[in-house]
Amino acid sequence: MTDADEPEDGDDIELAPGQREALEKSMDLLRKMVLPEVDLPKFVLPQSTFTNLVAISGIAQRQQAILQNAMKPLLDAQALRQKQIATSINSDIFKSAALAQSSLNRISGQLYKNVDFGLSDSFAKLASQVAAQQSAWMKTLGPSLERLKLSFYPPNLQPIEGLRWEEVESVVMVDGIAMYGVPRTAIAEALIRADSAARRRDILGRRWKAISADCRAVVEGCETAVVTAYVPMALRALDALEAGHTEAAQALTGSRLDSMVNTYFGADRYLYTPDKRGKRTNAAYDEFTAHEYIALAPTWQAWQKFFPNEGLPVPHTFSRNATAHTVSTKQYTRRNAVQSLMIVCSLIYFFNGEARRVENRD
Repeated sequence: MTDADEPEDGDDIELAPGQREALEKSMDLLRKMVLPEVDLPKFVLPQSTFTNLVAISGIAQRQQAILQNAMKPLLDAQALRQKQIATSINSDIFKSAALAQSSLNRISGQLYKNVDFGLSDSFAKLASQVAAQQSAWMKTLGPSLERLKLSFYPPNLQPIEGLRWEEVESVVMVDGIAMYGVPRTAIAEALIRADSAARRRDILGRRWKAISADCRAVVEGCETAVVTAYVPMALRALDALEAGHTEAAQALTGSRLDSMVNTYFGADRYLYTPDKRGKRTNAAYDEFTAHEYIALAPTWQAWQKFFPNEGLPVPHTFSRNATAHTVSTKQYTRRNAVQSLMIVCSLIYFFNGEARRVENRD
């Protein structure tokens, strides 16, 4: 914002309801410490911006390194009337990656410059200045947040409007259905919007041909050395599924998934799969980036505890352990073959992408 954009003394600026709450939050502590009896107007962000902030709020927990660089809370202090007042201002608007530290410092100076205990219109003037500043910021805030949100998701999930992190988490972690790179956006959205695990499995059963085609297209595009050993086996499993040999497809992908997970996690695999006593939690996944989490979370459900000699019922959803240790029509189904293929092909796509990023850095 240039000097010409700043409001002149005496200009009347009408603040939208959305702007009032945000400004009120920004100056709440300052108001309480300096003029507790003055009722400032309230300012909030527009609903569209608020929606974007909510949409990325869950994801942000998994991308702390990125967001810490984008968030620059306004911290400043100045002696007033022989006393040191420390004021911390942390408005949601300041969390946009579009903000520069120089702008924050300038607003900090304006806050203290315009605090005048003897003038009743001090805060009115301050509100006008900050409102005008926010207006300029909000022109770029929406697109910036949208770009930030998209960076958290793989390409097949990016077009889904209003996508919330907890929706994705429910599918990949709770239901163990892969979402990284496969399936196509329309099917992925249907899985995410389904209101139960049973309905998601119904989609796997009804759309299995399209999902198989999506898996094939993704795998055939993976060519890095990291995945060369995995691609042929995945394609053969897809061939078996499409030829009606669902049991063979599931057995092959179950075996391949075991070797892929062991290779990726190495000696630390025990941290990312349930233990034999069923007491381990999936807390270790919280350390992953969003992409790692979406790609790897389905393995948590695939490794749920199952030992035939303990008398446990055979799970009806895909289970790596049940696939390896039982020959049951309850476990070997087309839906489970599709689910296991989605996990394997999704991991191949993820490994291939990671390898390309490393190559590009080199």
